[in-house]
Amino acid sequence: MATGGRRARHRPMPLLWFVPVLALLGLVTIYPAAFVVWMSFQKTNYFQLQGFVGLSNYVDVLGSDSFWSVATISLVYLAGSLVLSLAVGVAVALLFNAIGTTGGVLRVLTLFPWTLSMAVVGSIWLWMLNPSFGPVAYFLGEAGLSPGLMLGDPDLALALTILVTAWWSFPYVMVMVTATIQSIPAELYEAIAIDGGNAWHRFRYVTLPHLVPTLGSTGLNLAIIYLTLVTLLIVLTGGGPLDATTTLSLEIFRGTVQSVDIGPSAVLSVVVLAINIVLGAIYTRLTGRVTG
Repeated sequence: MATGGRRARHRPMPLLWFVPVLALLGLVTIYPAAFVVWMSFQKTNYFQLQGFVGLSNYVDVLGSDSFWSVATISLVYLAGSLVLSLAVGVAVALLFNAIGTTGGVLRVLTLFPWTLSMAVVGSIWLWMLNPSFGPVAYFLGEAGLSPGLMLGDPDLALALTILVTAWWSFPYVMVMVTATIQSIPAELYEAIAIDGGNAWHRFRYVTLPHLVPTLGSTGLNLAIIYLTLVTLLIVLTGGGPLDATTTLSLEIFRGTVQSVDIGPSAVLSVVVLAINIVLGAIYTRLTGRVTG
């Protein structure tokens, strides 16, 4: 009885250890998210509240053609960047892993883009793709091709933005894939060799099954980053030309700093928040399955 009484007295203590963490989580995450949701039901004059408008902001935003146009651009940007960065990251990881020590040196050098800030990456490619004096325009001209405006061309701007985003983020994929490849037991490859398997069989039946969970978690993590990425787009195109590279997050940024009524921008923020919560839940479940 005495022991049980002591246990009862000490039982609340472990919960008290979580109070600072819960307070910090509420302050930096839950409160801002709840504030954005609340603002999405308000009409404002800049940041001065003008009154509760119910679902009016949601009806106006979700019923507009511009929202679905921006959502489509965001989806194309996300999917294109994801596919390209995953494909290049896996290919480079497999290549560097196959060439031994030299591959290790090249791997370190290849990490360079991932270490740069978004502003620097945007500035580098703004110069590279400059139609007047950039090296890309020069080499295309030497090859007899007309580069055009490139980032100023509405038909090319989104594709080039996807290319730059993949260039920046594929080293992250390479690192994650390399770590997975190097953790695969050598006995599995030896078993394939004994059975007469070739390089394709080793990749198909050993490497690829081990890579799938890693690619899933890495892809979801990158999807969340792409969905909220703003600085790179501002430096490269500013959302132009003709809004060809305006994503949801960039539209939220522009609406918040340029519009008088920020209620519609809060609605877009809620949409992005909802998508990220879904992606985050999938990511947590997937990584929990991998590590657990």
